[in-house]
Amino acid sequence: MPEAPRPNNTFVLVRSDGLSDKVTSLKFDSYDAAYDELERYYRDFCCSDDEKIDYTITSSG
Repeated sequence: MPEAPRPNNTFVLVRSDGLSDKVTSLKFDSYDAAYDELERYYRDFCCSDDEKIDYTITSSG
């Protein structure tokens, strides 16, 4: 019996303020890859930085 095709999901990062930037233009093949990108972005900020932008990972299925 053939395997069912996997859904072709793409993951993107969405800014909490709804704006676009170079991070929101990226597309990822997996949630983990998108999470790794966020991890790289956030590690450069201190918890008190006012310029930090909040992102969420969303599937653009």
